[in-house]
Amino acid sequence: MSNLLDLPLAEAPIVVLDTETTGLNPNTGDRVVEIGAVRIDSGPVGPWQQQGKFSQLIQPDRRMDPGASRVNRIYDEDLAGKPRFSQVAGDLLAFVDGAVIVAHNARFDADFLGMELYIGKQTGSIQDGAELSNPWLCTLQLARRHFYFGRNSLSHVARALGVRTGRAHRALNDVIMTAEVLKRMSRELAQMNLTTVGDLLHAQGGAIYAPKPVKASLPSPLTEALSARRPLRIDYDGVYGQSRRIIDPLYSTAAGGHNYLIAHCRESDDQRTFRLDRILSAELLKD
Repeated sequence: MSNLLDLPLAEAPIVVLDTETTGLNPNTGDRVVEIGAVRIDSGPVGPWQQQGKFSQLIQPDRRMDPGASRVNRIYDEDLAGKPRFSQVAGDLLAFVDGAVIVAHNARFDADFLGMELYIGKQTGSIQDGAELSNPWLCTLQLARRHFYFGRNSLSHVARALGVRTGRAHRALNDVIMTAEVLKRMSRELAQMNLTTVGDLLHAQGGAIYAPKPVKASLPSPLTEALSARRPLRIDYDGVYGQSRRIIDPLYSTAAGGHNYLIAHCRESDDQRTFRLDRILSAELLKD
């Protein structure tokens, strides 16, 4: 890793990446539905040469939030028959191997990909050793700390730097825009003697890494239901009052001081998020 940090950015292996998601919060059940990435490195004709491309729609096993669809224009029917994250995780990890990952609002993308790996390990569809340990460089943080664009959305920053903008909020289009934004930012940052990968990670406030989400501590029979993949009948005190449901537990999370169980709800035929302290009773059922 130290060798990567010492490399000038123009000579370093870079993967510029973007995700589209079902919503905004990976800790309470939102999932990745699209990944776009390009790998950039020095080539025979000089730096900043595209070496490969990764673009994939992903089946999230839950419905799109209408608000998310209005932004990214990805709908449930677009995801029908697409592979799950666990089916593309190996290819993605191989694609980013040894590179610094770059994104506009890197914390968002890193959090979602970290959660997807966590879900895969909890459900047994991804091996425990699979890790996304790359450092992330964030063009949003660089814009906030070292430039004065007025607004720091990707499209606004791109226009301010003279980068041609395409259709926003689709992963690969945003990646191509971000790559050119990074290239132009790096020229100006070099004038401040910020040239290496390590310099730029320090300049953004430190490296960003994909987190390892916290596994919630579950009482019995929730623990048994999750490990044995058995359904539960629960009484739940939700926003709209108490209800009884049959659920198939998928994984657990912890966020904001609360523990959550993410499960498929048979009544709604969709994924739902249940706060543990609102589950009034739980009965383990036969398959």
